[in-house]
Amino acid sequence: MPSIRARLLAAAVAALRVQAMFDGPERTRRSIAGDRRKGPAAPSAKIRARFSVREEEFSGHHGYVVAPREGGSPARRVLYLHGGGWTLSITDPHWGLIANLARRLDCAVTVPLFPLAPEHTARDTFAMLLPFYAALAARTGEGELTVMGDSSGGNLALSLAMQARTAGLPQPARLVLLSPCVDATFSDPGIAELDRRDPILPAHGLPGLGRAYAGELGVRDPVVSPLFGTLDGLAPIAIFTGTRDVLNADAHRLREKAVREGFPLAWHEYPGMLHVWPLFPIPEARHAIERIAAFVTASPSPEIRA
Repeated sequence: MPSIRARLLAAAVAALRVQAMFDGPERTRRSIAGDRRKGPAAPSAKIRARFSVREEEFSGHHGYVVAPREGGSPARRVLYLHGGGWTLSITDPHWGLIANLARRLDCAVTVPLFPLAPEHTARDTFAMLLPFYAALAARTGEGELTVMGDSSGGNLALSLAMQARTAGLPQPARLVLLSPCVDATFSDPGIAELDRRDPILPAHGLPGLGRAYAGELGVRDPVVSPLFGTLDGLAPIAIFTGTRDVLNADAHRLREKAVREGFPLAWHEYPGMLHVWPLFPIPEARHAIERIAAFVTASPSPEIRA
């Protein structure tokens, strides 16, 4: 059963009508316009006081590196790709999770602020992310780089690994996908049932986001919907998904795909958890972070879980 804090979070999210953010084309347009006026959140003063925070530029795009203050430069790195329906900027809760990862894993977390839809499409996003990943992998020790993302950032993480494979670049040591969006068609029949329980993502508003991000590639292209690509040759994957998330249905499809292909995957399904619950200060988030740490530091690679 979800913790008291988790149940209070769900009630608060429902009361705030978070779903309305993507509730139809006009609401989506206003949400994106408001995001652009506000701009991406930056690491807070509290995070800057407790961690080393360095700003970086890459090919004209801004980003950050968050790392523990003590112990010099950590060997382990995480490339974190934030969610937001491919359209919205990084938020304060993302930075809270990123700081927790830097502390728990004793690692440097690199956070690029990549191009967003609808001003940019998938081609633009990966024109920035693929060379960014190549440069990061080249300066990170073997077995020390993890690529992680939440929601649409999980989509980017999985697609990035597939494109790195195609380009002949080294794979990361691990892929961690938090409530990932892996199919931008949003056509799974199970989504309708989940939509009645999900207070964050409105199922009917998501296909428009997928089309805006896909651009000329189309939503079934594996670059846009990595569920339609092959997992062969990728790094081991950990999936974290909650049962009150419309994307839970597609997470199950990715799990089934991994089983069919004999691919190493660690499966973590949390009953009653909302979309991207590790972003929030609840006990289930701390539990998930501990499982992420165990996966990232595991040797040898994890096995497929039933």
